[in-house]
Amino acid sequence: MHSEHKTEKNNKTRKTTLITSCFLGLILSVTAVAETKVYITRDKNGNPVYSDRKSPDAENIVVKELPTVPAMKVPDKGEVSDAATDKTEYQRMGIVSPATGSTLNPGDAGNTEIAGILIPGLQSGHSIVLTDNGNEVARGQKPGFQLTNLDRGEHVFVLQVRNKDDKILISSAPVTIYVQRPSALN
Repeated sequence: MHSEHKTEKNNKTRKTTLITSCFLGLILSVTAVAETKVYITRDKNGNPVYSDRKSPDAENIVVKELPTVPAMKVPDKGEVSDAATDKTEYQRMGIVSPATGSTLNPGDAGNTEIAGILIPGLQSGHSIVLTDNGNEVARGQKPGFQLTNLDRGEHVFVLQVRNKDDKILISSAPVTIYVQRPSALN
């Protein structure tokens, strides 16, 4: 009977030891996931060299797990609705060149480039329109237009973003330039 009691006590001790070992193993594995050892040494130029293997003169650094954010789901091209495209809020549109008040000399033959900026970039289904004195003179997908043979006089340029229904979503401030051309009378 005494040996049965001893066997029963040994079994309890083994179970307790096994449970404790499993619990400690679980805690250590969670801790191992949360921390990573990194070793830092210096090369001959003094630059840090990082490794997961210890080498002579290596400094041990424990790197804690960094918080992560799940990636955003980017919709397929077919998933973007027209309503979502029209809700795009453009923050800024402007003409960066030529400067307002600029003059094109007779030697330029009325040729110039209108360069603009649009933030954020042009969205699908939208277009950029350039107007001169209120009349559309060019349309495209980029905020830059090459103009040739402009008439002499004052030109007021405005860039606009329009949706597929030709509704203006944003406009630049007007830029006025002056074109000098030789006169047939001179």
